[in-house]
Amino acid sequence: MDNLSLLAFRERLDSNTGLVSKRRMLVTLSLLLLAIQFTGAVFKEANTFIFKIEFTNQSGLSVFLLLAVVILMIRYYSYAHEYHQELFKLMAERMMSDYKIFRFNHHTEEISGLLRKGIDRFGGDDPGLQDAKYETDGFLRRKIVYQKEYIGEEGSVLLDDDISLNRYNENWTRWDFFVLYSYEFRYRLEAFLKYRENLDLWGPYFLGSTAIALTLIKLDIETIQNLWLAITT
Repeated sequence: MDNLSLLAFRERLDSNTGLVSKRRMLVTLSLLLLAIQFTGAVFKEANTFIFKIEFTNQSGLSVFLLLAVVILMIRYYSYAHEYHQELFKLMAERMMSDYKIFRFNHHTEEISGLLRKGIDRFGGDDPGLQDAKYETDGFLRRKIVYQKEYIGEEGSVLLDDDISLNRYNENWTRWDFFVLYSYEFRYRLEAFLKYRENLDLWGPYFLGSTAIALTLIKLDIETIQNLWLAITT
């Protein structure tokens, strides 16, 4: 990963006040909701600087916080989406620099590595392949994108061309795609552990999702218990 690109990304990430504020609010409410579910904490009152509010319905408070976390997660995603895409690009660049996955020989103009099976084109005919990019094309769908020269009436022009990695044949099989995706998973995990930006972006989702899941489970159990009491009494 290019250090300058990473530093520039960090600077833009940290300076986005909208994203930072939504992340802080989401983390705070998620931790509050988790505290209620794990410890059974009861909130008696809240000071709003104008008047004090006393909470008498604790299950209602949990529902209120759950809805607030869901809304904040949606809002947070709208701010973080572009950074998720850029993080994937940075990870993909590191992945494509791995000779086991992709390598362009400038002398023979041939491709080697795992992706040689999926890229059924000769580098001499498509020199843009030397700068090929690994991109997502939807859920569990991947493609290779490169610039290809097209010659028309007004001269030559460079346009993006892509090769789907979800089209299988005798050379490129589902097993090859699975191996490729295992490489991607390894690079994603490495990026998550090595570069703080991944945890900064994905951490709030984990906290929010955990808080939502535990709250729904607890509310469901309470609903069943109340129904059982109503039947037996």
